[in-house]
Amino acid sequence: MKRITGFFLRSLCLFSLFFAVGCASLDNPPQREFYTRIYDGPLDEVWVAALKSLSDYPLKMSNKDSGQIISELVNGPYNDLLLTYPERIELPERFRYSLSLNFAKLISENDKPLTRIRVIKKLEKFQDFYTGWTAYPSDGIEERVLLYRVEHLLRMEKMLSAQNLPQ
Repeated sequence: MKRITGFFLRSLCLFSLFFAVGCASLDNPPQREFYTRIYDGPLDEVWVAALKSLSDYPLKMSNKDSGQIISELVNGPYNDLLLTYPERIELPERFRYSLSLNFAKLISENDKPLTRIRVIKKLEKFQDFYTGWTAYPSDGIEERVLLYRVEHLLRMEKMLSAQNLPQ
């Protein structure tokens, strides 16, 4: 009897441990602070493609020497001109954000120029009058869309230059 009770208790503890860990991991997926992509090409070409992809945003600063582009504060959790969000947000006026793009020149092993872009979305949510604006995690959709747009613009420019067409 003692052996069965000990086995039962250990099984119950093990089952509850798996259940607790499994539920905890599903509710809180890890949040990323930034999204990064490396592009083939010199900084000048990638910079122009990034500026074109940010045409729907009001820019606060664009400094190629420091390798930074920063947008003004945008009201809402995402840019309505860029994408239609899959889920309806009940109070979009309680959100605001700004985007920061950081550029870095890199060189590949075979001496080809590479450029890294890091996109950081600083999303804030208005809690109440006393707390004010607090940091809120981004889902990463807008950041990935922007990086895709830069890649797509670079690919289009390369195809146009290969055919010697005016850009």
